[in-house]
Amino acid sequence: MQAQKMEKIKTDINVGQQIFDNVPNIVQPAWAGLILSRFDKHIEKVPSEIIRLYEIIDDSEKWKDAHKQFSKIRNLTLKNKDADFEIYLMLAECIAKITYNASGLPAPFDSDSGFYIPRLALKFADTISDEHLSQEVKETILIFNRNKKLKKNIQSAKDLITYKKIDDILWYDWDPIGINDVAPRDEYSGYVTGLFNLKKEGADRIKIGKRLLELETNSMGIPSNLEECLIVADKILAL
Repeated sequence: MQAQKMEKIKTDINVGQQIFDNVPNIVQPAWAGLILSRFDKHIEKVPSEIIRLYEIIDDSEKWKDAHKQFSKIRNLTLKNKDADFEIYLMLAECIAKITYNASGLPAPFDSDSGFYIPRLALKFADTISDEHLSQEVKETILIFNRNKKLKKNIQSAKDLITYKKIDDILWYDWDPIGINDVAPRDEYSGYVTGLFNLKKEGADRIKIGKRLLELETNSMGIPSNLEECLIVADKILAL
């Protein structure tokens, strides 16, 4: 049943529309950026044009710049000769489009640009043949479908994005036992809620860093130092 549902996303644009329409407008760029970032560790070198797109997505004041960024990514697509990588670039193009559209400025891109994001993301995941990646892409695509009540609760929608980004930081940047290239993606997920709550409460870097240190030394029983934990804490606070 799950396989059939995923196949339908790849073949039926109406399903893509339903998924995209469930994402609150204000967090559509962040949602799309999360999907795109699933592939960062699976690409030899993320193009600078994509890195810049992430920077634009993270600051709503810069969403207007996504129009020019789309053109830069399109140039990459035109020069590209790898059929698989073209799917990734087309995904980035769609994300640049919906990011500009979210700015509310004149001359928006096609209103259906976001409908193609789920399809392209799943198709590119198929080219990489990594079970953990495929599952992660699917879950990210559907996070608002599984939380439809958030459509009318903007703060909760933003919180969900932040929660997911903290989960990413723990997996990619913290990873104290060094398993993010072999283990299931949920290895550190049990720690996300506590750290998310600390951030929501306004905890400073020292408090968050000490919590990370405590998890490493007490929960995992591994040697650690506060300075490394503070680097991770700064990433969490920067969200």
